[in-house]
Amino acid sequence: MTPQQARIALGCFLLLAAGVAVNALFMQTRPTMASRAVLERPLPRSTADRMRNSAEVAPATRPAQRKTAEDRTQRTAHLAPDSALLDELPAASETADGDSGTIRAIQRELRQRDYGALVSDGVMRPVTRAAIMAYEHDQALPLTGEASEALLKRLLLGVSLTAEQPSAIARKVATVRAAQIVRKVQELLAKLSYQPGQADGRLGEDTLRAVREFELDKGLAPKGRISAEVLMRLTEAVAQAGKSASTR
Repeated sequence: MTPQQARIALGCFLLLAAGVAVNALFMQTRPTMASRAVLERPLPRSTADRMRNSAEVAPATRPAQRKTAEDRTQRTAHLAPDSALLDELPAASETADGDSGTIRAIQRELRQRDYGALVSDGVMRPVTRAAIMAYEHDQALPLTGEASEALLKRLLLGVSLTAEQPSAIARKVATVRAAQIVRKVQELLAKLSYQPGQADGRLGEDTLRAVREFELDKGLAPKGRISAEVLMRLTEAVAQAGKSASTR
């Protein structure tokens, strides 16, 4: 290689190295700067407004959800029209009845089996006791009106009455709680002139006849038993009769 060719080759090498250095130092920074400008650019007003509105709507739905829950509570309040009886009957005994979870489960199972429009709230009201007594009657069991673990197991296992099982025992009022419900039904029937006999808490022939007559008058099947439906209808009928008498 001649000295002139060597100088030309060296010059080309230096130009190539300089081009690489310029590209690395200056040309490669432009995309980064451009991308930073895009990130820092303010959002269009319509986009910002949409993002702000979506952030405000989410928490605003919470009061609406609470209002919906309150509306559901108000709509289901009429399913337990036995509040007038609560002051007249003693409170539930913790030793006789199960805990609130057991009571709630029994209320749910009885409602599913058409033993009354019970509210599954775990509270032992007279209507719940009457529904239990109706189930016990249908199962030829002594009438207790108590929410026990044994009753819940029987409901869940689906034990049903067979033709061979006696039904006379279903008239036996076995607890003070059940007797209180029977006595209340007798008092309500007497107020409506159904002549149920003495209000003694026992299911005698006069009481059974009066219950059947009331069921027939209300378009119910005449089963002659204490039930949530009978207790609720009696309570409503007495209240209506009282309103009619006061307007005369």
